[in-house]
Amino acid sequence: MLPLRTIAIVAAVALGPLAARAEPPAGTPWKLVFRDEFDGKTADLDKTWDFQNAPSTHILCSRWRENVVVENGVCRLLNKKQNRGGQEWTSGSLWTKKQFKYGYFECRYKYGAASGLNNSFWIMTRGPERSEAPVRFEIDINEGHFPCEIATNIHRWSGKHVSFSRRFKLDNDPKYSVASAQSDSRGKKIDLSRDFHVYGLEWNERELVYYFDGKELRRAPNEFCHGEAPVWLSSAIITWAGPVTDAIDGTSMDVDYVRVYQRPK
Repeated sequence: MLPLRTIAIVAAVALGPLAARAEPPAGTPWKLVFRDEFDGKTADLDKTWDFQNAPSTHILCSRWRENVVVENGVCRLLNKKQNRGGQEWTSGSLWTKKQFKYGYFECRYKYGAASGLNNSFWIMTRGPERSEAPVRFEIDINEGHFPCEIATNIHRWSGKHVSFSRRFKLDNDPKYSVASAQSDSRGKKIDLSRDFHVYGLEWNERELVYYFDGKELRRAPNEFCHGEAPVWLSSAIITWAGPVTDAIDGTSMDVDYVRVYQRPK
């Protein structure tokens, strides 16, 4: 018999886009403190978000403001084979001007349809000059890889690096390699670039609880993530996410919305 967590994940995938809307975890009051539904224009992003506008040293792409656009209610992070800033690929990365400490964080998005892409919804403290956090940390709510991998990571960047990572491959991992997980209700292989899905995190003083389409995916103790930090959306071209090929050119990470809830004080 399958574990309950596996059944929940498989059910969420099988139901497809109709299931891919979620709410904060039940059992506690929540107040919506930030939302971006991307219903405006590309220029409106500058009111709420900051952007990388420079080359990158740790990935294969430079990332620029022009690669982030709003179209038809969706924020698109465009991946291009374009030599700029000394790198042969370009993409986009943005983070909220506002910082948060604890709450429930949710993003509805779909992956770029190629291997070699890191489609990320995450939380990370800024540099020491911009952060009041006692420890520099990173919480990857999802670093998604085409076609069906979810990667959740927790990093401490102050002092000696500490990392707690866990990946979920929805059709290849032995934990999920069962007949019912091989395809969705339309008989197609699981493909998280085809439909929008909801990735969520409850972050509190004690623990980090990850969600996929409203179902709990992972629970971990919160050992050092105790300061304010912005929310990030990023697309990156990196070999850790699979083979890098020309199939990346013209793809995009498409974001429907970002929402942040906190408990009323």
